[in-house]
Amino acid sequence: MQTINHADILNAYLSRLTDADISAIANHATKSTNEWLNGNRNSQAQAQAGFYAAVCNAVNNLCKYDIELIENKLGG
Repeated sequence: MQTINHADILNAYLSRLTDADISAIANHATKSTNEWLNGNRNSQAQAQAGFYAAVCNAVNNLCKYDIELIENKLGG
């Protein structure tokens, strides 16, 4: 059985994301955490959706070559 090195995978993504995408993810993560601590169910769901959208946007901004490199890293 092969063990996936999650640190390598996260590093592969982070080293290929733009500073703007990383910043957007971080901002949404902060907002999401704040809503989970202080908000209601609706605001928590909206903040989580915003965080997920920021992550999706960042991944969609990766070029095909970068995605292939990451997928190859997953395959070992």
